[in-house]
Amino acid sequence: MNKKQKSVIAVYAIIFVVFNILYYCIPFPKLPSVWIAYVFSLISIILGYFITVYAFKNTTELRSKVYGFPIFRIGYLYLFAQIVLSCIVFLISCFVYIPLWLSVILSVLLLGAALIGVIATDNTRDVIEELETKSEIKTKKITYFNLDIAGLVSSCKDPEIKQKLEKLSEKFKYSDPVSSEELAETEAKIEKEIKVLSELLISGNTKSVISQIDLITGMLENRNRMCKALKK
Repeated sequence: MNKKQKSVIAVYAIIFVVFNILYYCIPFPKLPSVWIAYVFSLISIILGYFITVYAFKNTTELRSKVYGFPIFRIGYLYLFAQIVLSCIVFLISCFVYIPLWLSVILSVLLLGAALIGVIATDNTRDVIEELETKSEIKTKKITYFNLDIAGLVSSCKDPEIKQKLEKLSEKFKYSDPVSSEELAETEAKIEKEIKVLSELLISGNTKSVISQIDLITGMLENRNRMCKALKK
């Protein structure tokens, strides 16, 4: 258990203790409706803690932590709303009789709204994270290609070939990084030809290497034209 988890437990423990002390020390009539409000307040404290823990579970990345805040917000808003409702019930019960059913209905409605809010927000978080993950995967292909070419540049000794590789690397660098299913076949061919280029560089066949670089350059330009056309 880390320091942040201990802090969360401490905050909810303080709220729990303070609320109970005030409830039992302040002399107001402990009617059935008051007890119902009290019980639901305890539920809101316990549930608020678990919602907070759930909101930031398995969140090692900053992005995941940010997406956990809306869920956390529902937890503390529910806690606040239920305690406010309970205090209103406590206060009004000093002057008029509050039916048991009214206290139950109001508390259950708050609890239901909080649970629905957590479920809906958590589903939204999953959808957003899934979409962003897919988007990241789509942009990795060109990045990997550029890294492969950059590696060939660093290992190349021939000035003429090195210059052409550097130009090819620049073309990859400034290509649209977002891929799609329509580009998958073309990108697979580019990947295959980059492997062939790497083998040709080892063989030292300058003419074949230059021809292969030109081939990959043409394929990349074709890929970029397709990418541009698909976005129109």
